[in-house]
Amino acid sequence: MRSTGLFVFLLLILAACSRPLTENEEAFARDLFGETLDTDQVTVTQGLGLAPLYRTLPSSVKVLRGTDRACLRTPQPRGAQPPQAFALHNRVSFDSQLYSSDMARAWPQALRFPQALVLAHELTHVWQWQNREMTGYTPARAVAESFRLADPYYSGDATRAPFLTLGYEQQAAVVEDFVCFTVANPDHPRRTVLREALEPFFPVAAFERAVGG
Repeated sequence: MRSTGLFVFLLLILAACSRPLTENEEAFARDLFGETLDTDQVTVTQGLGLAPLYRTLPSSVKVLRGTDRACLRTPQPRGAQPPQAFALHNRVSFDSQLYSSDMARAWPQALRFPQALVLAHELTHVWQWQNREMTGYTPARAVAESFRLADPYYSGDATRAPFLTLGYEQQAAVVEDFVCFTVANPDHPRRTVLREALEPFFPVAAFERAVGG
């Protein structure tokens, strides 16, 4: 009996260490991925997910707007981009400095920056996992890719290649950048390239309607 009680206690503690997507986060995910992502399976944790989630206070919603270089990605040296989050199967974990009780607060009226962009990136990894028969995704392959490439996030002109031929981090960066350009810099020609890469897989027109573009 004592061991059963301990087991139940541990389950309750672990349950407090994660949460489902908020209503805003789920709306954001559905606008971006449509039916290709099972949002009911997604859980969110802070850090390594070993401590109960803390509740963050509401903060201002920042939206990046309008310079010619807004959302442009350039190649970075190895180690220049310490990860702010990671995804494992259906679980998304955010760095303590980035985590919020609602990563997509005020969506679709506004975009939280950078929280919603990182959320889009990590949900792409969940999408890769849930659709692994098509993507071939495994966590081991994703980790190996990060060691093999100095900047696994940068795709450059390779974005014009079929989406699934890109690396896993490159795919997630393409989705993240598409979100950024659509909200913050919709007239930039780079957005058209990203849109063409994603259109065979994601409901890009629906996402644009949600943004109001």
